[in-house]
Amino acid sequence: MPGVEVEGVRKRFGPRVVLDDVTFAVEAGEGICLFGPSGCGKTTLLRVIAGLDRPDAGRVTLNGERVAGEGVWMPPERRGIGFVFQDFALWPHMSVEQHLEFVLRRRIPVRGERRARVDAMLDLVQLAGVRAARPARLSGGEQQRLAIARALAVEPSVLLLDEPFANLDTANAQRVKSSIMAAMQGCNVTVVLATHRREDAAGLAARIFPMGESVSE
Repeated sequence: MPGVEVEGVRKRFGPRVVLDDVTFAVEAGEGICLFGPSGCGKTTLLRVIAGLDRPDAGRVTLNGERVAGEGVWMPPERRGIGFVFQDFALWPHMSVEQHLEFVLRRRIPVRGERRARVDAMLDLVQLAGVRAARPARLSGGEQQRLAIARALAVEPSVLLLDEPFANLDTANAQRVKSSIMAAMQGCNVTVVLATHRREDAAGLAARIFPMGESVSE
């Protein structure tokens, strides 16, 4: 069964068509790479899958359930998605630890169990030493790792990655990629990766879905 299925999706902003009849599917627990230059619609397509933008036409199905299209609309918080944004979208008033505590509060109500999950995620992305720091005190690579840890912490069924390794050196990129691959294997996470660097897809995506240039992303 496909983990993500996109059928005939169109999206325009005013007169500009950003996505035009986009169709693809990726099996649950596998990965696909949306590959193309800046401005080709990769980010917009991720936002449509996540429910942050509504498609003008077409359908989106996640794990066999229609979430958008033909009169159906499921809000983002019910889609079981983790999203690593290109600009990280971190909360400036929260520490590293508080970011993870916040997203886990409803999922793991018992404080001790929640704390154990937070500790495990911080160890995974090697941020335990800066757990009390706020985003402004972190390097770009540390911010990136925090964004990925926050997305993985809730064990999403679908993980959307927008240029996830852009601010990481080779060693940290490989470490983070390994953690994502482990989540795919252990939790059947489906990955949709958007990037302009083909090498980012190695190990994460079984297929490359090329996207041509458009007007706006």
